[in-house]
Amino acid sequence: RHLPAQPMRTSRCAAHGDLARAFATRTGRGDVDTDKEQIDETRFHDKADQTLSRLHDALDTAELDDIDDIALDDGVLSIKLESGGSFVINKHFATRQIWYASPVSGALYFSYTGDSWLCEARGETLEHIVRADLVKLCPAAADVSF
Repeated sequence: RHLPAQPMRTSRCAAHGDLARAFATRTGRGDVDTDKEQIDETRFHDKADQTLSRLHDALDTAELDDIDDIALDDGVLSIKLESGGSFVINKHFATRQIWYASPVSGALYFSYTGDSWLCEARGETLEHIVRADLVKLCPAAADVSF
């Protein structure tokens, strides 16, 4: 029995590296794209903590009925909705980014640009994306000011 010739395959490592670089370009994930200059450690923690606290305090003060629980603990902001969905926004020290996960946008990565946390894949700030995603599931969040 004669089998048709199979296409030549690249090694798993080479293919994985290419995939990782393509993924980094699309998402802005900083642990793969290491050519960028990073914010220094002290400034990273200061800016990330300020941002997470500001988001937490604004949502906590708003007392939105659609939010079941909101917590900020050790660099991780968790927002649980009455509907069962949840948002997780956290500092990621290794990449010096803020990592974001939501039931609307999925996973996104934000780098500090000197005045805001920017998602390079979408060209939008963290606050803009949090508000836009949250409003889709919790319309009253449109009045929240970060």
